[in-house]
Order: sequence, then C-alpha cells, then structure tokens
Amino acid sequence: MTRTDTGRLSKNASSAMPDAGQPSVWGAVIVAAGSGVRFGGDVPKQFTLLAGERVVSHSVRTFRSLVNHLVVVTPQGDFWRTWWEPPAELNTIQGGRRRQDSVMNGLKFMRSRGVTNVLIHDAARPLADRECIMRVMEATRKSTAVIPVIPVFDTVKTIHGKAVTGTLDREELRLSQTPQGFHLDRLMEVLAAAGDITDEASAFEAAGETVTVVAGSRWNIKLTDREDAELLSSLMNQPGRAIGTGLDFHPFSPNRPLYFCGCRLSDNDGLMGHSDGDVVLHAVADAILSASRLGDIGTLFPPAESEWKDADSSHLLAICVEMVRKAGWEIERLDVTVIGERPRIAPVRDTLIKKLSDIAGILEENIWIKGTTTNTIGELAQGKGVGCSVLAVLVRRIV
Repeated sequence: MTRTDTGRLSKNASSAMPDAGQPSVWGAVIVAAGSGVRFGGDVPKQFTLLAGERVVSHSVRTFRSLVNHLVVVTPQGDFWRTWWEPPAELNTIQGGRRRQDSVMNGLKFMRSRGVTNVLIHDAARPLADRECIMRVMEATRKSTAVIPVIPVFDTVKTIHGKAVTGTLDREELRLSQTPQGFHLDRLMEVLAAAGDITDEASAFEAAGETVTVVAGSRWNIKLTDREDAELLSSLMNQPGRAIGTGLDFHPFSPNRPLYFCGCRLSDNDGLMGHSDGDVVLHAVADAILSASRLGDIGTLFPPAESEWKDADSSHLLAICVEMVRKAGWEIERLDVTVIGERPRIAPVRDTLIKKLSDIAGILEENIWIKGTTTNTIGELAQGKGVGCSVLAVLVRRIV
C-alpha cells in the first residue's frame, strides 16, 4: 500500500544537493520488512517500543526532514498495523522474500517520484544522527555508492569451535552501518544482478565497483537482541530537556512590508525594527537561546550594527538554530502566542507553521501558533503594535 507524501524539502536537504544545473532529488528507503527472529518475542523488533515510540518511528522522524521523498518498506500483509500505525502522509510499501526484493520495491517507488539519489536505512538503527546522514549524502554527490563505517577497537579473533585459530589486523577492519547512499539507477541495476546480500554495498563489491566510506557514528547501534534494546533505551532516556521563553513587541509602521513568521503577509503596514521587525521569529530566537543559555538576539545582533539593518529575520533565526544544535540541543517543540488585534492568526496559521518548520528544522506537528488579544487594555488593543510570546522545549542531542 502506498500513501502520498508531502514532498517537502528542508533546508538541510537542499544544502546536501549537487551544485550542478540539475539538482539531485533525494529519497530514503527505511527497510522495516524483516522478521526479527534473533530478537525473539511476538513483536518484530522494528515495531517494538523504545523510549515511548516504535523503533521505526525514530528513523522516520530523523529522515523525513532531510529528503524529498520517504518510504518505509513493511512486511507483507497488514499484521504489523497491530503495533504501528504510520503517519497519514507517510508512504509505506510491502517488502519481498529477500532483503534486495524489499529494497527493490522501495526503489521502484522512488523512481516513480523522480528520485536520483537514495539512502537505504535499516529501521533497526533508531539512533542514526543527522550529521552522519549528511556525510553520506555529501559523498554520494561524487560517488555511486557510499557507506558510513566505524573503526574496530577490540582485538578480533578467528575461531573454530571453541578454539582460536588466528588474530586479524584490525587496522583495515571497519564496521559498516546505514544509511548507505547510492545513485538510484545504478543501485537498481546492481541489485537486479546480485545474489543474496546482507547490505546493498556488498552487491556493489560483488560487481567489482568501488564503495566509498565516510565516518559513521558509534551511537548508530543496530537493534539485534534484547541486550541491544536495553542499551538503546538507556541512551535514549539519557538526554535532558530544557525550557526557554521569548517575548518581543514591535509597533506598526505604515511604510514597511509586514514580515510575520518568515512570511511576507502584506506590502505595507509592517513592523518597525532595526531588522525586518519579524516579532515571531525574534521571540522564537530568544526562546531557544534562553533554553540553551546562549544569550539573546539583542546581544548577538546588536541594533547599533549596520550589518543587521533590515536583516531577514529568517536568516537570524537560522543562525540561532545552528548555534543551539552545535551546543548539543535539538528543538523539540515550539508554542507561539501572538498578542494583538492583527494580523488574524487563524486564516494564515498553516502557512506560518510550515514556514517556521522549515526555518527551525522541526516537524510541523511539533509547532503550534495561536493568537490572543489584550481585552481592550493598552496600545496593542488599539492596533498600534503586536507582541509575541514563545515557549521552546529543547532536548539534548545524541551524536
């Protein structure tokens, strides 16, 4: 079964695309079609609960903001819906008998969407982080096949029965991870000619083609057995949360365009300010800076400096978001309250949420924007200005 996706491309995805005239169209195939026999129990491992969510949901959340199209390959039949109901906008497609059959089903879907470069990811790796994914995407611009790897730190022995038969040189050994990146058309050709495989890169190796490596992540652990589940659960419950608030007010000015939440709502009657006066984005920036203890926008972008005169507040917020991420935080939720008689929020709410989602790099469902008035109190009630209050929730990143 296939469902229509949103086709929304984040800033992060576009930054990983080639600079050539024909930009790549990125897709991600999350493989969740396995039986998970080694894991044991009645529920396949990709649909078990981990830190309050199904294992596959963790990967969906990470990848959906990085690619143009996303599909989850599920087991055949509908029995898996007993444990996991995918989001309405998410594409799902049934897998096949072998791994490459399942992946090929996902690739055919991606080809129908015009995808040129594709990431193949195991749903059983719920902690794949954005930096690792972006490294794979960047390398795939120049190489047909790319995989993330990590060093082998333990001494590796070969055995026969219970006896050691040798010691391997670990300097040339690496542990392979997902996501693996490929040029879609070539991957389909290679898989069509391959025998049984454990990952897509091995099909390229068997075909005599070069597979490029990039640095993986030691946190990108694969869920195989119950001990892995305990380890992953411990890691996921480790991050703390931080809450911050932001508050901003701006008067209206008849000679400026109205920028609101990154959107140009009108050509006049805008908001006065040293930058473009976007009261919502200023409050959001202050809220996330407050939660991460990184200062405030007045300190970072002083109104006395000409560099920030008439600056696009979308750019200012993007700088703040990057600072917060580098400090080890992800934005989990934003709750925005606009205070004033105008603009009316309900008619433009969806547009504002989508724009803020793009700038902040979080899911639209994790943002809410609402309006309120001062009940005839003060100059805001007279339509002379507008205020905005924001509550931001940050979660410590696992990288």
